[in-house]
Amino acid sequence: MSGVAGVEIKAAIKKASAWGTAVACGANNGILILPRSIKKDASVDVDNSLGNFWAKDGTLGPIKVEGALPAYLRYDSLDVLIAEFMGIAGAPAQQGGTTAYAFLYRLDTDTDGYFATLAVNMKNYIEEHPSAKICGMIIKGEVGKPLQITFDIMSINKVYDSVVNTLVTYNNVTYFEQANRVRFSEGVFRMNDASAGALGAGNAIYPSSFEFSAKRKLKGEYDGQYKYTNGSNVQDMIDEPQNDGAPEFTLKLDFPRHTSTTYLAALGADTRKKMDITFTGGLIASTYYRKFMLSFPHLQLKNDDPADAEGAIKEPLEFNCYGATAAPTGMSYTEPFWISGINRLTTDPLA
Repeated sequence: MSGVAGVEIKAAIKKASAWGTAVACGANNGILILPRSIKKDASVDVDNSLGNFWAKDGTLGPIKVEGALPAYLRYDSLDVLIAEFMGIAGAPAQQGGTTAYAFLYRLDTDTDGYFATLAVNMKNYIEEHPSAKICGMIIKGEVGKPLQITFDIMSINKVYDSVVNTLVTYNNVTYFEQANRVRFSEGVFRMNDASAGALGAGNAIYPSSFEFSAKRKLKGEYDGQYKYTNGSNVQDMIDEPQNDGAPEFTLKLDFPRHTSTTYLAALGADTRKKMDITFTGGLIASTYYRKFMLSFPHLQLKNDDPADAEGAIKEPLEFNCYGATAAPTGMSYTEPFWISGINRLTTDPLA
């Protein structure tokens, strides 16, 4: 049997409905990924009974599967993953009778009931996560490169002998999109005071990189309901992860040159900001272009630390992203952030 190379690995994701029960991935469920690090760990309870000089047995403990699923951010194809983290989606709005559709993904206070089956074709077998929960997202980019998005995954299990996703059924998997990466050069960054007027062209700023981190604090419990049985081996698995604390949202901006005390003054005065980031890609149809937008109604600057260097002194900023008590001028929502744009998806990714 021949080995597998990374270029032969094919991943797919499909929304599921019953925790612990896999669904078969198929048409338009394929996604292009980068090297991932979703590890399966199980503790071993060693039999250390007195009378044995050395251990002669051990019992496998509960299953823990967590890690990162990275990919290039694309205008299409990652909607299920993003929407399942956000919690609120809806049917996208068709634009001018064309194949372009506008979407809006908003944060819900919980994402109970939203999880997916992740299947990866390893050429000689299928690696399957029957139920995978999206616990976090990191979106980042820098000058000259495409954006990347990394999803934090918490899975009930990782198996290699599924009867749902097999090498045969995987022949049905197709990709909705294999092009149209979001590029940093396609972005426009705008920021002003939260109390100021709507964002406009005069509010453009020019960072050389950014990183947005959104983390839900979720926890799955070993409640005895979910067990993995393989022959005589039986191991506990987690139930669907649910809220175990408040989420955290942070935004980092790096500016290539430190030119003034503007941000230092904002930090000292605790001046709150609002911001949006809009990426515009290729034409879909008529006058409608692909778009991906992040909006932040309430940012608090928590760090401005220009670092001494022989060359140009850079200025890194770090913000906390909060909800707003009222939507600021020019914005419509009060959640800490929301994601909107235009692509070709015609259906609600959470339906």
